[in-house]
Amino acid sequence: MKRRLFGTIISVIAAISLHAQIAGQDYVVEKNGDVVITKIINGLSLNRHEIYQAGLKYLENAYKDTKYKIVINSSDNCVAAGEGKYVQFHEDNFFPYSYFLDAPFILRIDGKDARARIMITFSYYTGKRSNINETIDIHDRISNFPPVNEAETEHRKLYGKAFPILLQKASKTIGEVEAALRSTLSSAPSADW
Repeated sequence: MKRRLFGTIISVIAAISLHAQIAGQDYVVEKNGDVVITKIINGLSLNRHEIYQAGLKYLENAYKDTKYKIVINSSDNCVAAGEGKYVQFHEDNFFPYSYFLDAPFILRIDGKDARARIMITFSYYTGKRSNINETIDIHDRISNFPPVNEAETEHRKLYGKAFPILLQKASKTIGEVEAALRSTLSSAPSADW
């Protein structure tokens, strides 16, 4: 009896800490169901066009986690965006199925003088669910399942594990974009000449 009670307490603590980690991440669920992660970077020594160029260059040359297809390229508005995909970012087994999850996303970089906004937008989990006899395509809206939608119980274990990993991958990508912007040198003449 004591072991069962202790096991239950440990399970509750683990669930609370997982929820706290997810809640601690900065994401928003929009009205259309998209999950958006945003970071504003201030204090850049670049003007808006330089930020746009550096963002576009990142999208054209990034190959660590994904290769981007440019979907917005607006030099007038200083906005660049690319469509990418985290391929098999999470694999799991729940008898009798094995799951191989992908996550398509849009990475958007907006430039203003000395400031940038980096946004990653997710809509769906994609990938495959397979067993010995069949393979089924996955196309599940992220916001319909736990932990984003706590009321839903279907696939709680699968997506409960996958979502924090997805947030970590997005955070890493945002960090790479920020590093690319911060390492870009301004072409403006120095004021101390």
